[in-house]
Amino acid sequence: MAVELLAPAGSWEAMEAAVGAGADAVYVGGTAFGARAFAANFSGEDLCRAVDYVHLRGRRLYLTVNTLLKNQEIEKELDGYLLPLYRQGLDAVIVQDMGVFAYIRERFPDLPIHVSTQMAVTGVSGAAMLEREGAARVVYARELLLSELKHIRQNTSLEMEVFVHGALCYCYSGQCLFSSMLGGRSGNRGRCAQPCRLPFQVGKESSRLLSLKDLCALELLPELVEAGVDSLKIEGRMKQPEYVAGVVSVYRRYLDDCIKGRRAGQWDGKQLKQDKEFLRALFHRGGFSQGYFLEAPGPSMIAFEDHKKTGFQQAEIRKRKEKIKGNLILSSDSRAILELSADDCHTITVTGDIPQKAKRQPASRERIVEQMRKTGNEPFDFGEFRLQMEEELFVPISQLNDLRRKGIQALKEEMLKPYQRQQPAHAAGVPSAAPRRNQKSSHIVMAASCESWEQWGVLESMEKIREVYMSVSLYEALYTKGGIKYFRDLSERRQWMLALPHVARGRDLGRLELVCGQALAAGCGGFLVRNLESFAFLSHKGWAGKCHLDAGMYTYNDRAVDFWRGQGAGADMVPLELNQGEIAHRDNSMSYMTVYGYLPLMVSAQCVQKNTRQCDRKSRCLFIRDRYQKEFPVKCYCDFCYNIVYNSLPYGLAGYRDTLLKMGLSRFLLSFTLESGAETKKTAEAFLLAYEQGIVQEGVSFTRGHMKRGVE
Repeated sequence: MAVELLAPAGSWEAMEAAVGAGADAVYVGGTAFGARAFAANFSGEDLCRAVDYVHLRGRRLYLTVNTLLKNQEIEKELDGYLLPLYRQGLDAVIVQDMGVFAYIRERFPDLPIHVSTQMAVTGVSGAAMLEREGAARVVYARELLLSELKHIRQNTSLEMEVFVHGALCYCYSGQCLFSSMLGGRSGNRGRCAQPCRLPFQVGKESSRLLSLKDLCALELLPELVEAGVDSLKIEGRMKQPEYVAGVVSVYRRYLDDCIKGRRAGQWDGKQLKQDKEFLRALFHRGGFSQGYFLEAPGPSMIAFEDHKKTGFQQAEIRKRKEKIKGNLILSSDSRAILELSADDCHTITVTGDIPQKAKRQPASRERIVEQMRKTGNEPFDFGEFRLQMEEELFVPISQLNDLRRKGIQALKEEMLKPYQRQQPAHAAGVPSAAPRRNQKSSHIVMAASCESWEQWGVLESMEKIREVYMSVSLYEALYTKGGIKYFRDLSERRQWMLALPHVARGRDLGRLELVCGQALAAGCGGFLVRNLESFAFLSHKGWAGKCHLDAGMYTYNDRAVDFWRGQGAGADMVPLELNQGEIAHRDNSMSYMTVYGYLPLMVSAQCVQKNTRQCDRKSRCLFIRDRYQKEFPVKCYCDFCYNIVYNSLPYGLAGYRDTLLKMGLSRFLLSFTLESGAETKKTAEAFLLAYEQGIVQEGVSFTRGHMKRGVE
């Protein structure tokens, strides 16, 4: 496949604009399951028409199904949503949820799946695992360096898609709960309210320190093509058709130059400057950056001030028509014959009425050709048109029009045949997973995770905390102090495990392999895994059964639970956005439930410390304040170079013991991140009292997250 230019289309008009401006493919969302729920989007009927629209113009259409789905949505809605599009010839679906991924592989095995950037794929291990499971393409995390993309390209055969223009999220995609926890509008459900674009204070200074400039990688196209990128993606399903047309037209010209082998240094510098200004005039948020491709994240990528500009430049919108050839044969002794052909691959022949000899005014050749060339709103224009005609014939205009319409319809049907699919074998059945019934639990296991010496000092001595996860950095510090004997002695007294980093890139895997292997030899019971790359890497080492999936490894639905069990995962964590009723109807038999902790709202490659002050690579915690003066802790994880923005209040389900036990949950996690030793002790004792004896202490302020309200 030649390098693809992939454009967004949030409406029918934007799709027409994208195709007319030269996009090779467009990605669209329907009325359900898309990560841009507030775009105009397409109805089911319009989606089928859109599939035909792009195919008749030699283009491709991908559908976003890139949100997390609940059990009922998968079992009762997804099949009926996809089936008409599957038959129509939809080129691919873009997917975030591993339950949806597994469902589509089972139900529509020849429908290509593109893994969404919402899955935050960061390296070879994760990509290789997805390839084995049947993915056709991965849209990689936007935080990856060009060198990392090259390495992935050299070690996998999956198609590679990357964003080259448009909005950038502050957070690793799919790892953001900011909008969800603050207002119930989940980015994982396509309804992000973008609170990160608002101003925050650090100290006395206020700015939009979580708002990134827009990405513009125009000058990096040659390097991206050389790196083996298959698809260059433009963000913007919420944008107007004029924006789509303008951005696509610029990138089309420069990509064509790259495909011909021209380097950026050979481009006309004056023209390049004008084109970048044109892009800025279409829309920008505080200017442009080249994203993460070449440099480490830093303040040059942040739009500290509110400089969002839009609509100062209007781009021309063109509707693309394909050139076809026509041959019309008119004779008084046979039916009219019209032959049409497109791309020298598709040819049809239709017949009309027998022309009559003219009694008074014969039809002129010029008039007949002119009438036949009138294609109106059809997707074709005639290039070559030949007329073989007996002299002195009379042919009514209505007959010519009918013959042309009949021919064009037949040609469209012929061109669309190769795309269309037969009804899949499963279509007669109603897809449904076997109902799960959670058995009420009574045997409670309290687990805790910790990140500091002080927290560990408290938890290590609390026998009623049966399992303790310690961060990799803390483990390394403890190992340096006590050696393998310390951990072997610890293993005789309690179950201990490693909590792996929230983000793992290729550069981290050597360290994780050493630490995890060493820990297992010292009696480690397993690993709390927070990302696909870590799981896939550990699975390749034969350690999948030692992996407990954290809440960010989403198991929203039972299909996802089954997928991860099939991969050998030892346990999972209940996702934080499900409400009480949804958890009750989920398979909880191998699940842990977080019942206390400061919840991570954003996991980011950016660093508030570096962007507002100076990076000194000393892990620390600072605070940002919103317009309501709520303070959000931001912790620097310098060992693995990422930040986490935590919620302002700790999450706590002290009074939910009996409710959770009825749901089949019996393993509960206390997550300690920011607390002092004294706070850790007080909180752990309070939750042990609540879950062992049902005694809830008053006067402690917690948020219950989504236990009651859920998300849209």
